[in-house]
Amino acid sequence: ADHDVIAVENFRPKFLAKSTMARKAADAAIGATKKALLEMARKHGRIVHLVHPAHTTMDCARCGARTKHALPLSERTYACAACGTVSPRDKNSARVMLARAGLNPAGADGARPGGTQFRQAA
Repeated sequence: ADHDVIAVENFRPKFLAKSTMARKAADAAIGATKKALLEMARKHGRIVHLVHPAHTTMDCARCGARTKHALPLSERTYACAACGTVSPRDKNSARVMLARAGLNPAGADGARPGGTQFRQAA
């Protein structure tokens, strides 16, 4: 089966909301989404790893080094000063989350075991 194990950030949006009402709405939406994901995973026999979200965009998925400064959201490419790895920021973060969950980050590139590739939607 596809996606037998899933790693996602255990995200808490409190720091994003400025008002109490906005914070409560964001917490409820994230909580409902997380609950639905966990329930669907359980129902279908999948495992979900909730990963601490700190520094997922600052850590290198290849060598584990951490950049000294957070990248601005406009910067979409991650470049590691320690090992020279360059990759799209979101893919690097996905690989970091997989590694933190104790999983093999190589699967983040769309390759299935056995070498078959996912079909891309047109």
